[in-house]
Amino acid sequence: MKILSISNCPLVESQGSGYVAVNFCRGLRQRGHEVDSFEPDDYEPLQFIRGRANNYRIALGMLFFVLQQVRKKDYDLIEFYGGDSWLVVLVLAYFWKNRYILVSHSNGLETQFIEVMNQNQSLLETKRKWYQIDQRFLFKNAFKFVRGIVVQSDYDRDYALQQGYGDEQHVLTISSGLLDSYLGLEVKLERSPILGYCGSWILRKGIKTIQQDIPKILSEFPQCCFKMIGVGEDFHREDYFPIELCDRIEVIPFVRDKQKLATIYQSIAMMLVPSIYESFGLVIAEAMACGCAVIASQVGFAANLRSGEEIILLDKLSSPHLYDAIKLLLTNESLRHTIAGNGYQRVQNLKWDKAIQNLEATYVNWLDETKSHIGEEIND
Repeated sequence: MKILSISNCPLVESQGSGYVAVNFCRGLRQRGHEVDSFEPDDYEPLQFIRGRANNYRIALGMLFFVLQQVRKKDYDLIEFYGGDSWLVVLVLAYFWKNRYILVSHSNGLETQFIEVMNQNQSLLETKRKWYQIDQRFLFKNAFKFVRGIVVQSDYDRDYALQQGYGDEQHVLTISSGLLDSYLGLEVKLERSPILGYCGSWILRKGIKTIQQDIPKILSEFPQCCFKMIGVGEDFHREDYFPIELCDRIEVIPFVRDKQKLATIYQSIAMMLVPSIYESFGLVIAEAMACGCAVIASQVGFAANLRSGEEIILLDKLSSPHLYDAIKLLLTNESLRHTIAGNGYQRVQNLKWDKAIQNLEATYVNWLDETKSHIGEEIND
């Protein structure tokens, strides 16, 4: 297959969305397919004003760039990462129907993201500005006018099916894999009571709840510590937590090396992921592979795990639900071991080889299906 892959995020493997796109493209190439992949730096216009009208600039940039690319090469399939592809999808679907197989390979359905964020305004402390319109009516076109949708979790798949973006044969979950070095690790479940958080320090990651509940835990459990990973160089713990507790809060601004990250995970007893939205939640799977008991919100990969057995799922994202979950595992070591052990076993099947094979088979099937459909139309 000749595949054109257009991503709305940087193709940087150390970042969540980039990790997905980079590894799927690499895997398809290794299986003999020709994959041309591009990121915003390749097509986004007016990059000097980044931060303003990003979605519109990316949508326009995608359109003109893709039209240029398809003149240079005859592709079998075009996959788009991101709802920003709505404009180019509409144009290709209308003017070149059945010439290209159009696929939405999602790192998160923007329509669902906006809906979930609107439902949790109390945790965001910010409201949409008067000039910021709800773009769901645009983004949905990126999903409704493609041959198929590949999502990261059943959480997203269920939403796509409910919205009528496609049928069960054309909306599929193919989760990311974990690096081979994360699978089959020898882990020890006996650990010091260290809590962990890994990710950007932004509101949609549930940081408001963390700010409210972690100080209560650290005050009540003096032996407990909190390790914060990937929060950035500009993060200062004194800005968010009581000064008297800061000596028990370790900050690791950023970790690019995945092996070093795995070592850090193996020092953590409980990983906290109270996100408002995740399409998958790579941190959850990686932490489980490293023997952490995970406490998370009911989104992404976590949503379909067994609460109380493989994970602790929060009933609500607001305080004190995170506090209650942490306290439960701090006071019940046996339960923490059970959840960590079951979580470890649960992610051992997240293999990149399997994910790539599933994606390849899906694309070949949709390509054959389209060719068959075109043949029937010609015969008629």
